[in-house]
Amino acid sequence: MHHAINRHRSQNAHVFWTSPFVARSESYSRKGRLSKASLLAISNGRSDLAPSDLPSTPKADLDLSGSEPSHLLKIHEPSDSASSHNDVVNDTARSLKDLLPQVRFFSGDDIRFESIAESVQRCTPGQLVVYRIGLDCPVEFIATALARGAAGILTEQVLPVPLVQCIVGDTDRALAEIASRELIDENGTRPDQRLLTIGVVGESGKTSTALCLATVLKDSPCRVAYETDLGHSDGIGSETIDQPVPRGAELLRRIHEAADAGAAIAVLELEDNALRSGGYDQIGLDMLVITGRNRPRTDFGPSAIDCAIERVLPDGILIVNVSDATAMSAATASGLTIFSYGVDTPADVSLKTAHHQDGVLTAMIRHEMNSAMMESTIGFGCFTAPLAAAAAVGVATENPLVQIAESLSRLRSIPGRIERITCEDWQTAQTQPQVYLDACGSPARGAFVLEHLREQLRNHVEGATGVVEPMLFSMEDVVQSQRTRGGQIWCVLAPSIEDTSETLMLYGRLLETLPDHCILTCHPSEKAGFLAMSHAVLDGVEDCAAMRLVADQERAIGWAMQAARPQDTIIVLGGLDRSTPLRQRADIRRVEELIAGVRSRSSQNAPSPGEPAAPPKLKLFHPDA
Repeated sequence: MHHAINRHRSQNAHVFWTSPFVARSESYSRKGRLSKASLLAISNGRSDLAPSDLPSTPKADLDLSGSEPSHLLKIHEPSDSASSHNDVVNDTARSLKDLLPQVRFFSGDDIRFESIAESVQRCTPGQLVVYRIGLDCPVEFIATALARGAAGILTEQVLPVPLVQCIVGDTDRALAEIASRELIDENGTRPDQRLLTIGVVGESGKTSTALCLATVLKDSPCRVAYETDLGHSDGIGSETIDQPVPRGAELLRRIHEAADAGAAIAVLELEDNALRSGGYDQIGLDMLVITGRNRPRTDFGPSAIDCAIERVLPDGILIVNVSDATAMSAATASGLTIFSYGVDTPADVSLKTAHHQDGVLTAMIRHEMNSAMMESTIGFGCFTAPLAAAAAVGVATENPLVQIAESLSRLRSIPGRIERITCEDWQTAQTQPQVYLDACGSPARGAFVLEHLREQLRNHVEGATGVVEPMLFSMEDVVQSQRTRGGQIWCVLAPSIEDTSETLMLYGRLLETLPDHCILTCHPSEKAGFLAMSHAVLDGVEDCAAMRLVADQERAIGWAMQAARPQDTIIVLGGLDRSTPLRQRADIRRVEELIAGVRSRSSQNAPSPGEPAAPPKLKLFHPDA
């Protein structure tokens, strides 16, 4: 397969892609070539794309005619990275009926306003306020809006107030549609059309895949913007802020800022619930990467993968794992161009594992008749699928395999993704177990981590003894974990109280079958709900006595490190606040410092060589004392 991508300089972007990708799947019958005119439109602002070429928007169609330049509207939303373009307020009031032509109005025919208020408490005369059901008190909201001279209300239900109200089905989607229209540039181009937009979706591995993609594409060379739950970048600098991963209007503004900063590519981590609720309906994707092993849905409604595929443009491309039957079936049914990747299996781009031991992965990237060797330590060398997906995107964008391998080899670790917590003192490290930290987030992710750690321990024993021991499986209903002659696995799991009862039950099944020892704990802010969460987890456990429950996360980790042997491995799953990138990073540092403190105390209390250990002390417990 041959790819032809030419690059040229532009004042609006550091590098633009101007020729088509050519994607072909050798493993499947679907073969095709991307439209040259469509991808040329990506680099030229897409002013020649017809509205029919864009993904359908359930609520309203976008006007991309570009006959008249749109004036920029100031939308007051909390954003630490807002550009100076959003600080300009028009002197002329805007018509909400022109921005949302298909909505209904109550107590009037239109709302003319100057900007959208961040909140009703900060509203100034002439601004539009947004009423959110369940978040705003209707009585206080109405009184404040009247007192502050609001021009109108954007709401999902009619309120008893003598102000013109715009009734919409979803306020967040309406704000995103307003932002998409107001951010159209002088050429009639939406923000997501000014650069190559790549989405990443899947049950697990989204953050790792997105960061691997950004690493590969930065060496093209071009400026790459990305949005992940570990932080974001506009193509120039990266930042971790105390705000959730954006969607809707905020995401459109960040893409607009990245395009103004000269970025040529935007890599977006797509959240499952946001996809199902239409949080990305105003964004068209040029490429969609599907990661993880996605299971068929057991409930009603569309899957996140189906919703993400709907956002891909007709001339877009799907990067799919050849081993993921669910994703491959959805991709084939979409009729879009498929470019496959795989690990140790035939695909358009494959990653062949050569050696994997002690957390170091040595592999070969293959594409047609070309190959390149690489070495990786991210995720204890377990992130083979994200590496293969990043390599597939690199090949699709006409990067040499040697350059792709070098880029991926330079990425050494990802915070909170099977991250090894090291010890600076070599002597202390030799006398204590190895500790790893993973953000987890789902039972499927936890199973992935524990299975790969088990495989690494088995490989370590085989490498040390030179003997491959046969695998013995229990005939009982509950398959017990396989213990090697080397170390054992201690799992300290901290699920979230927001998880459903079914998810918590799956966590219980996971703890009983995969690790050798398990401790159930929780995040420090969720101790109040620990008892109810523990009962839900124990619903999936057959032998409840085999599990230790410790509400305090610090004590749970400390007990595991004291009870484990030096040859054992401890994996801390979850227990991180993932609501914002800043809080997640802060929790990662908190756990790292906690582990370092336990190690320091253990080394200080350890007896010197030749010194007899202190005798154990017993204490009788009296319930009435």
